[in-house]
This record gives sequence, C-alpha cells and structure tokens, in this order.
Amino acid sequence: MSNIISDLQGKALLAPLAGVTNLPFRLVARRLGCSLCFTEMISANGLIRESAQTLEYLKTSPEDRPLGVQLFGADPRVMARAAAMVAGQNPALIDINMGCPAKKVCNVLAGSALLQNEPLVADILNAVVKAVDVPVTLKTRLGWHDDHKNIHVIAQMAEAAGIAALAVHGRTRTQMYKGEAAYDLIAEVKSRVQMPVWVNGDITSPQKAAAVLKQTGADSMMIGRGAQGQPWLFRDVKYFAAHGELPEQLSLAEC
Repeated sequence: MSNIISDLQGKALLAPLAGVTNLPFRLVARRLGCSLCFTEMISANGLIRESAQTLEYLKTSPEDRPLGVQLFGADPRVMARAAAMVAGQNPALIDINMGCPAKKVCNVLAGSALLQNEPLVADILNAVVKAVDVPVTLKTRLGWHDDHKNIHVIAQMAEAAGIAALAVHGRTRTQMYKGEAAYDLIAEVKSRVQMPVWVNGDITSPQKAAAVLKQTGADSMMIGRGAQGQPWLFRDVKYFAAHGELPEQLSLAEC
C-alpha cells in the first residue's frame, strides 16, 4: 500500500462533485479538516485535446495538497494518455470515474455506464495503472441496475489490475441519488478484497460517519453531497471520531 493510501486510514475525503469541488471549495474543505480532496471529474478526451475548459479543472495551488484528480472516459488508450498527462503534475492520486450516473456521461458510455461492459472495465483499469507511477483509485457504484449489482466482479478486477483503493457509492446507477445508500454489499466487498475500500453515499453527520465505518469495516470514507452547505462536516467527523462527541459550533467568523 502506498504511503498516501495508508495515511488516509479512517479519514474523511472530499468526493469529486461536478460543479462543486473546484479550487475555492477544496481550500475551504481543507481548512475545515478534510484530509484529501478530489477535483471535479475531468474528461480524458478533453484533456488530451488540451481543451481550455478541461484544463481549467486542473487549476490548483500549493495549499491544495494532497490532491486527487478524477478522470472519466470510455477508451482505454485515451484514459491512459490522459492519466500520463495528469501524472506529470504530481497529484497524490489519479481516480477513475465509473460511478457518475449523469445522462451526458453515460450517453458516451463513461461513468457508471461502464458497469455494463465488464471486459472494457478491465481494459481501462489495466491501461491506466500501467501508464502511471501514481497510485490509481477507482470510484464506482453497486452496479448499473438494481437487478444487476456486479460490484463484486468489479472489485476483483480492480484488485487484479493493481488499483490502490476502491471507493463504492452505495447505490446503483438506476437509483441515481434516490432512496438511501445501501452499505451491506460494501461490507461484503471489504471482507473479500485486500485493497482498501472507501465507503461513499449519504454520510451527512459525524454520527452517521462513525456508524457507516463500523457497519462496513471500510478503511476510509468519501463525503460528497453531505459537505455541500456544511464543509465543516470534515472537522466535526474528525472530532467525533477522536472524542465521541460533537465539537463546539463554529462561530460566524470561523465559517
């Protein structure tokens, strides 16, 4: 296990969120206790074409460390080229998006749409891992459809490819963000693989964070939508884990 992955044990990470996890938001989250932040998801195709809009998503600063960069795409060669470009900027991690449920992403067979094509999943994972020396992580869902939850297969492929950590959102693509995240399959995955597993989905309070870690046995957690409007959630999660109680509320000046 790489040092950065082991350093994240038990900690809360800021999940990639389109239109949210830009540089200013990441810096706020870091100031309020976030251990690692991810960029918004970045198109591999846009990156290799050096699109100005795509390159803007890579904007960072010396204070924005450690930083994970998330890529999405459906072509193993393009994903590998984009990862190699990103690796030149010395990120802590490169993450592969196989969880986004948005139509515009799934319509190009990227994001969670990839879960329908397991051979392509394996090709992408292997191509990206072989292209870079940076630790590569994978963020995904339980499956494409409620009747086809193939997270166990995806997890086995990820481990075989050398993925450094697996983040699992506790919903299928069909669910989008409806209903409640299910953690039972994440617990099963954790019990069957050796690589670190990060749990994601519906972590909105320090108490929920502690309960989800206990239920799943996950190594770390990723918080996305739960941090919108309350980036101090990272501070509260950290304090609650150490002391078993909530910290004093932040003053307006501290927020």
